[in-house]
Amino acid sequence: MTLTDRKILFTGATGQAFRPAAEALARDNEVWCAARFTDPVVRRDLESVGIKTIPWVMGAGNVVGLPSDFTHVVHAAPYRGQPDSDTAAQANAVAAGMLMHHCRAADAFVFVSAFAVYKQPPSPDHRIAESDPLGGHAPYAPTYPIGKLAAEAAVRAFAGVLGLRTTIARLNVCYGPTGWGGVPVEFFGRILAGEPVWLPEDGSDIWSSPISTDDVTMFLPRLWDVASTAPTIVNLAGDDALSLREYCTLLARQAGLEVDFVPSAESRQSYASDNTRRRSLIGDCRVGWAEGMRWAIEAHYPNAFTGTPTSIAGKAAVNIWGQR
Repeated sequence: MTLTDRKILFTGATGQAFRPAAEALARDNEVWCAARFTDPVVRRDLESVGIKTIPWVMGAGNVVGLPSDFTHVVHAAPYRGQPDSDTAAQANAVAAGMLMHHCRAADAFVFVSAFAVYKQPPSPDHRIAESDPLGGHAPYAPTYPIGKLAAEAAVRAFAGVLGLRTTIARLNVCYGPTGWGGVPVEFFGRILAGEPVWLPEDGSDIWSSPISTDDVTMFLPRLWDVASTAPTIVNLAGDDALSLREYCTLLARQAGLEVDFVPSAESRQSYASDNTRRRSLIGDCRVGWAEGMRWAIEAHYPNAFTGTPTSIAGKAAVNIWGQR
């Protein structure tokens, strides 16, 4: 489905995963972005490509001046406050419900959740399907799963009550050229700086199904297309299951570097995805992980694989969890 001449609202378009989608859709649609805009440069950059911006704090009340006649909405902004789980649940659930009520006339609504809502799988390389047990597991950010689970519950309720066609997309590891770049870009920066890459303290590996922001952008219209008043739930993940050792080792070798893997409590667990449902609903990815990660890294570190890499000011910054 190609979207043109629609009125689209994004929350979370100031971040890493959905900013490219907002910018792409702004070429042929009226796109709005609601956010805190703590970085005025990002706001100016969004406005420079035709995106209309409006300040918004999650769960703080209705947005004054925000239209209600959007045809499509993607709510990707999370509240990540730590360590207050009650505030995280309240802010995420209330914000989702209020936004859905405000935009209840929309054709379709996408809520971006996360793999953190799933219960820890029986083995690190287990591929998680949408039917796997929920429970939430993110030791690096204990309140994050709670907020996402609370928001998912609110989204399910409001979709049915309002008759608002909705998709809940559970995002896996995402990487791309904007924001902090995602885990692969962050770890390349650590390798480049001679810093260790963290693995679990028990010596196991970390698995994920990384997805490029190019594929997120491609899939977004399809996620709206498959929305339902009994929300469609789908994993938004890359085609391949990868271990952290595998992709870090390959990227380092291609850049002429070496990786120092170190067991640490700072490791951030992620999981591989069973993409059977995603493939049946919205198709396959277009970007292979090796090519996509190189492209994302080069956006943050020019000449990373062809010469002397340099970082770009304002990129490859502290990640969303406040760790380096």
